[in-house]
Amino acid sequence: MMSQPALIDFAVHHFSVSVPDLDEAIAWYSKVFGFVEEVRFEVAAIPARAAFLRSPALRLELWQAAGSAPVPEARRSPNTDLQTCGTKHIAFAVPDLQGCLRKMVNLGVDIAAVQRTPAEPMQPDLDPAGPGKPPVFAAFIRDPAGTLIEILDRSRLGSE
Repeated sequence: MMSQPALIDFAVHHFSVSVPDLDEAIAWYSKVFGFVEEVRFEVAAIPARAAFLRSPALRLELWQAAGSAPVPEARRSPNTDLQTCGTKHIAFAVPDLQGCLRKMVNLGVDIAAVQRTPAEPMQPDLDPAGPGKPPVFAAFIRDPAGTLIEILDRSRLGSE
């Protein structure tokens, strides 16, 4: 007999990222994703400074905590990040990944790796949208602190 789940009516409210420089992170997430700053606050007991950013579809909570450790090297690559348990990344589906990649390359976004088909591993590619290259199915980028973010081509996801 299956029991009733504890949570059956829920929705994503926000995702949260710890960063070494709150102002730099706000500027980057605003430039790359169009997030707008909603509110800043402090938690003196931690001590930490934080901000909520908002896009039309989602909120992002950024934290800058005193003495926080940097993102470990193994967590900065999508293939090796899978070898550490815990939360992995957020993924966004976009209608034109190739166009987005061209814009991100022009903005100087750190592109960690790309995947041209779902069956292959992620591979580094400094210019994944360059001339003559096959289209990308998925890409991982890094924010200035090294946090991984996945971007998927919505048209290649099928019924998802």
